[in-house]
Amino acid sequence: MPRQNLYLFRSKSRAEKFDEKEFIRLCLKGDRRAFESIVETYRDQVYWTAYNLVLDSEDARDVAQQSFLKIWKNLPEYDFEKSFSGWISRITANCAIDLLRSRKQMEPLETEEFFSSGSVPLFVSSDDQSLDIRKIFNRIAPLLSQRQRIVLVLREIYGMEVSEIADLLRCTESTVRNHLSQAKDSFRKKIKELFPEYEM
Repeated sequence: MPRQNLYLFRSKSRAEKFDEKEFIRLCLKGDRRAFESIVETYRDQVYWTAYNLVLDSEDARDVAQQSFLKIWKNLPEYDFEKSFSGWISRITANCAIDLLRSRKQMEPLETEEFFSSGSVPLFVSSDDQSLDIRKIFNRIAPLLSQRQRIVLVLREIYGMEVSEIADLLRCTESTVRNHLSQAKDSFRKKIKELFPEYEM
């Protein structure tokens, strides 16, 4: 799946418009106003990361609040050599998964029924910017199983490595690949059924 297509989900944060590393350094010195700027910059990203995983606006707001608390608490552990945006997304994903687990909604990730991963992309490459990918995803995502949706979101929208997803979900990498393959297959079928104009 051409990941650049699904990246359209990710809001264009204002991180590029300010020196985030300087703000992080100020935060590490206890400057809460600097952290407020970080919250303002990444608020949309955190909310939509949460929402794409829990599919509920109230839960997404709760996850976002918990995520920013964890971000503030764990800033001393942030590696300046890595993407701050990616680090924030991982913390948010972890909070969202914890919420689902606490409500016993998370299906156990089994290692059975392995499927080989195909090379056919989920979306065909296209320069047509009118393609409303968010509309398609929001229509189809609730129809996927929870485990399929989570793996698909983490891998194809937020670009997490399979090993990172396996760690978050406490399962094997093979299991993650299995669910990702199933999710892509289900997604293709739903596109064919609900959006025949984009049929591949």
